[in-house]
Amino acid sequence: MKSTALPLLLLLGVGIAHAQEDLVIDQSKLYVTEPKACQAIETQSIDAFVEMDFLSLTFEGGIQSLEFHCNFYDIKSRPNTPLLFVDAVCSLPGELYPDSFAIAPNGEDSILVVSGTETTLGLAGSEAPPSDFPVGTTIYHRCDNLSEIPID
Repeated sequence: MKSTALPLLLLLGVGIAHAQEDLVIDQSKLYVTEPKACQAIETQSIDAFVEMDFLSLTFEGGIQSLEFHCNFYDIKSRPNTPLLFVDAVCSLPGELYPDSFAIAPNGEDSILVVSGTETTLGLAGSEAPPSDFPVGTTIYHRCDNLSEIPID
């Protein structure tokens, strides 16, 4: 029994890894932390940021909100994996700091973005609200409905 279980588990693991590799991050789209923000941006443009509390991400412009911004400087990828590594410089009012992000598909229309800075602060004991994901991890949802509205 033990000898047949190991090969079966290995095959299952390879199947799961292969399925994740089939997912592709569309770097030409806008991603937001609140799915309702996609429609709000379509109808209200930049005013949607005032009405709702969300972050937006484009691979050309980085991560943005009303008072927070991360400029992406280097986006690295590797063959045969959908994972991305991003070097960035982030700013809040009165603060400027470097950050690194690991980005992975989280399904057909969403991505996981893991901040190195937020993860380090979380592991150092900073208070963080309970979440289904580790500290420093944010889910962004792809906006497929937009009519080429630039968010800069």
